[in-house]
Amino acid sequence: MAKNQKPSMLSSDWERRKPHYDFIIVGSGYGGAITAARLATANLNPKPSVCILERGREWPVGTFPDSESEYLNALRTDMNPLGLYEVLNYPDISVLKGSGLGGTSLVNANVAIVPDPEAFEQSGWPVSLTHSSLAPYYDRARGVLVARPHPRAFDLKKVQALERRASELGARVSALDLAVNFEIHGPNSHGVAQAPCIDCGDCMTGCNVGAKNTLYMNYLPMARKGGAEIHTQNRVDWIEKAGGGWRVHGRHYTSKANSEEFALAARNIILAAGSINSTEILLRSANLYGLAVSPALGTGFSGNGDFFALAHNSDHQTDVLGFGNHPESPGAKIPPGPSIVGALRYNNGVPFHRQITIEDLSFPRASIRAAQLAFAAFRGEDTDTGDEKAEAQRIERDLIQLTPYHPDGALNHTMMYLAMGIDGARGTIVFDQPWFERDGRVQVAWDDVGRQPLFHQINEELRRHARALGARFVENPLWRFMNGRQLITAHPIGGCPIGEDYLQGAVDEYGRVFSGDGSVHDGLFVADGALVPSALGVNPFMTICALAERIAERKIQELQGHPYP
Repeated sequence: MAKNQKPSMLSSDWERRKPHYDFIIVGSGYGGAITAARLATANLNPKPSVCILERGREWPVGTFPDSESEYLNALRTDMNPLGLYEVLNYPDISVLKGSGLGGTSLVNANVAIVPDPEAFEQSGWPVSLTHSSLAPYYDRARGVLVARPHPRAFDLKKVQALERRASELGARVSALDLAVNFEIHGPNSHGVAQAPCIDCGDCMTGCNVGAKNTLYMNYLPMARKGGAEIHTQNRVDWIEKAGGGWRVHGRHYTSKANSEEFALAARNIILAAGSINSTEILLRSANLYGLAVSPALGTGFSGNGDFFALAHNSDHQTDVLGFGNHPESPGAKIPPGPSIVGALRYNNGVPFHRQITIEDLSFPRASIRAAQLAFAAFRGEDTDTGDEKAEAQRIERDLIQLTPYHPDGALNHTMMYLAMGIDGARGTIVFDQPWFERDGRVQVAWDDVGRQPLFHQINEELRRHARALGARFVENPLWRFMNGRQLITAHPIGGCPIGEDYLQGAVDEYGRVFSGDGSVHDGLFVADGALVPSALGVNPFMTICALAERIAERKIQELQGHPYP
């Protein structure tokens, strides 16, 4: 779809909103879209009214940024509250997030992976939540998201580059299940037009092909067809008990420069605004407006052990340059495949807390030129000798060629890695109200998180990956800078951790928010990554989906006359 083509819209007319709903769901990421879809389509009489409030705007296929200038203009800031890409910087960790209808599904790498059973044996997980007890809900979500491996995964050069280090270890790379369409050309089972993946590598800036199985392709259309209203550009700030139910307070943006306050009432509220934002709404509601909450609220924050590094300018062509929905581009001759395709799992004979996962990453079209210039300037650490002339020639090709897509350029001989491990989940989300702000905002506090042995272990292993390719090893610049060891995560989880009781968790196993006396608030739920009480060691969105499916199922059972245990 061209950027000027009229899109199919899911958003409802804000002016036709109701003053009261049975369910208001805050956020349209995995937790919000799933609970909305299940509640709106459930066999219930009377049928509940369901409303999704999403703070971002709608981004139909064909409208995602795919140039550097468009990307920069889509960064979400206080001056651009409708931006798609958000970067939150805290003293010890930075968080990358998406903001739009479909949440982070719009800008993630689609990896639909189930953690190992040991992940649920970590401290914090209720005994009822295990790998086997969640298995039906993983399967349910996978069926809707249609997740499967890339059909030609091992033909891709970046996967072959991962295999070079794997072969040294006597291991194999796994082709990951991806929420990407490789077959359908036309309406999918939800009536949404899709096209097959063209291996363009732009998953993380937004799929303009229509191949990525974002929530915009499945759960959100399910919710809309079931009668749910979807209202975008609505930031929820706090909630309160009111009239036997709840009231949400926030701000509706008619544009990035104009907004107005609003309040809506509901019998039930499901917070699904993401780890940071769901926790922030509850903390603001508690600190400023008296909502009774568990002392565990704000604890258990984790970056899922995320760590990034590069093997730059290697001896081997890797084909990692995204070209977006531009099949005429020279980049289409060296297609990278989806943003992530394969993984090397370090989980055989290793204690769980030391297990790691390393995945390939591609450079989206909008980032290529900046990456070529930046990494040419970084010296990095040369892991081999005798190829200095060839390295210099590849750098020169990147700097002077009219097209950034030279197959023998330095960036197209580079591997960017996403690694994940078990980081302890000891971060806290704290509510900060400076004197000059009316209502404050949250901060993540986690002293010296990047100095954990885990990240030194990952860094050394990524250095070995670079050596296997004859590349220059470039450490995460933030982590390395002045030995500060600051981390970056694309997988923020925790903050409203599940627990056996109100002293161990902010919510119970069904997402019900604990009050300060150990009871649960009637009609108040959390259903997103904020629930996850530990790092998982793999991409977390499938676990968020499974938890949301379980929470929705149990709530529907209650509405059908089966009380909670």
